[in-house]
Amino acid sequence: MNKILIAFILLAVSLTSCSKFLEEQSQSEIRPSNINDLKALMGANGYPYQTALYPFLSLMTDDVKCNGGQGQANYEKVVLASKSVFSWSKDMYQELLLPTGWGNTSRLNTWQIAYGYISGCNTVLEYIDKVAGSDIDKNNLRGQALTMRAYYNLLLVNLYGKPYNAPGVDPAKSPGVPLRLRMVVTDSLYPRNTVAEVYTQIEKDLKDGLALLNENKQANGIYKMGSNAAQALLSRMYLYQENWEQSIAYADAVIADRPELTQLNTYKAQPGGGYNLYNNGTSMYYSNRIYDPFLSKEIIWAYQPILPGTGEPNDEAFKSYMFPGYSAVYNPPYSVSDELLNLYDNRPISDTAVYLGDLRSRTYILTTLGIISYAPVSYFFKFVGGSMGVGGGGIRTAELYLNRAEAKIQLAIKNGNTGLIQEALNDINKLRSSRYDKRKSYTPITITDPQQLLSFCKDERRREFPFEEGHRWFDLRRYGMPAISHFYEEVVGTGEEFKLAEGDSRYTLQIPKAVLERNGLLSQNP
Repeated sequence: MNKILIAFILLAVSLTSCSKFLEEQSQSEIRPSNINDLKALMGANGYPYQTALYPFLSLMTDDVKCNGGQGQANYEKVVLASKSVFSWSKDMYQELLLPTGWGNTSRLNTWQIAYGYISGCNTVLEYIDKVAGSDIDKNNLRGQALTMRAYYNLLLVNLYGKPYNAPGVDPAKSPGVPLRLRMVVTDSLYPRNTVAEVYTQIEKDLKDGLALLNENKQANGIYKMGSNAAQALLSRMYLYQENWEQSIAYADAVIADRPELTQLNTYKAQPGGGYNLYNNGTSMYYSNRIYDPFLSKEIIWAYQPILPGTGEPNDEAFKSYMFPGYSAVYNPPYSVSDELLNLYDNRPISDTAVYLGDLRSRTYILTTLGIISYAPVSYFFKFVGGSMGVGGGGIRTAELYLNRAEAKIQLAIKNGNTGLIQEALNDINKLRSSRYDKRKSYTPITITDPQQLLSFCKDERRREFPFEEGHRWFDLRRYGMPAISHFYEEVVGTGEEFKLAEGDSRYTLQIPKAVLERNGLLSQNP
């Protein structure tokens, strides 16, 4: 094995190892010689293919409910292990380390995971001018690394910093997260940049990355960043900033190139794969395949966490911790909330009924219909893996239609431009018509009141992105951080209610204690 390969193996271990992440790592062993070395490094340590970025996040939203232990010891254990997340505990990371928690945070600590990938991106950026390769190859990879670095920073600042549009908060003064722009693997000596500074760097990285990707186009496929993905992230970032005009402009650019939406009624069982999304309304099992490149027409960028060396979906916490086993009698310990399910105009309620209308309640959410008459209908998170689904995440064209619609409604409210309302309706109806069963004609919505349409658009985002990309949590933050309540019951008859108040400080996560202990320059969130 040559020294270069050994060096890259060592780097991969240093970037992904939980025990080594917070320690100083020598970069003197890294000696990449050509662009293919850096492409391999970017694939292994710049893209999130080996882990989930935030497997706990959906438990914090109003899209999840606790069904309790239901008298089953293994269910009670699962309920207890997730209590700190479900109750928005400020000591979440410490409590997850306890024997009653999930046992470790190596796959749950988004701070640690995201900064590890940022280090991978920075390593590529530092060495890209020092290796052999064509200018096109180098600049395309540089564009990918910049875009992915922006992606992780956008995630981090929206977990550990206050919302950009938080009432009474100046983003130029509000603490965000440290910006790491050099090839280092350390948690020391980095103060927190402000939220505004982080967004400024995100914008710069995305625009620089976009220019490079546009000028050095390559057919990299959906699992690598391209110009449309960079523009989609700019649209998302500007939406979070409430820069409606720019969010629309970048959504326009993506939709002009990639307007197609997946027609959910075309989904069938995948040949030989054992996956069944939608089979003329009669199949008993449904699972999300919206990121399946063989089925979906709207993928702009995708990642599917893979278990190293197996090629199998990495279910992370949710299969092994959240679902102790499928049951024809008991509901899962945590499942989809009634509030979310009731937003869809139909959902399966029996083994034999055929339903017409919105198909998302069956294709975005895994539904297990009981075999025996008294069994409950169980609604599972859509990224349960194995033989029942694949999961994954990324960016889809659907997001751009909804970004554009919401931004136009907001501008209509601000400027009184009624023409924008019709344009927003066109986007929303185009999306919805692709989600409905074609055996029943779709009836377009005709809401003209701007505030009512805005409310509908927000619900449409919730219907479209359940348990995907953290959209619901990030939307709740930018929608004013509304009050949420969670009913928790570990043992039957001992339930309690946890409440997240409007504007609650817990909408901003605590920085992990281990990080603060190693870096005295960091301040904790209140």
